[in-house]
Amino acid sequence: MPIAKLPLTLPEYERVFRVIYSVIDDHANTPHACMFFSFVGALILEQKLKIKATPIAGASVLYVDAISNNAITFGEFTDGVLTSHREAFHCWVQTKDFAIDFMAPIFNESVQSRGYQGVIPRKMFQRPLDHIVDSLSDLQKPGDFALSPNPDLTKELLGKFMDSPASTDLANVCLTWFTKYPRLLPPLSMMNDLGETYPLTLKGPSISGAW
Repeated sequence: MPIAKLPLTLPEYERVFRVIYSVIDDHANTPHACMFFSFVGALILEQKLKIKATPIAGASVLYVDAISNNAITFGEFTDGVLTSHREAFHCWVQTKDFAIDFMAPIFNESVQSRGYQGVIPRKMFQRPLDHIVDSLSDLQKPGDFALSPNPDLTKELLGKFMDSPASTDLANVCLTWFTKYPRLLPPLSMMNDLGETYPLTLKGPSISGAW
């Protein structure tokens, strides 16, 4: 069966990632803001790019290094089963056929605080849902992944996000500023905690390649 076309090209994916990164970088712990990246990423896909998308919370594993046989895990192992709860989870976006993770380019920063010693490449993550491995023992090459959605946790976190004026305000800034690549982003200013305004500039690491 042929693989479905990727929802986003690499430059389009990078535009979504860097807009979100640039807006929240001074307002949140960016390497651990997976909820914001996924919820706002889904909004951008839906409202700006006309791609039906859903934010998902749960547990995930990504095989990143065949030489050292390393995988990064978001969640918690309970009796050998990967689970998630409000203190141990990850968030991503799902379309009809794909899982998209807009946090992937900064996974390196996300796992360093947990003692991970390797260097994770800054890559795009858009993988077909039918490529999810059935067992963690099937993680054999970089890019292999497992996802375990948690519907109850997703509902809880989405409600928390929608009830937060700060989160929804920042989400609206992302939506207002976002323009599909390759069009230039419009000039836009934000206000810091001191009430001072500053112009938004596109920042964040560049991406090379894909998982």
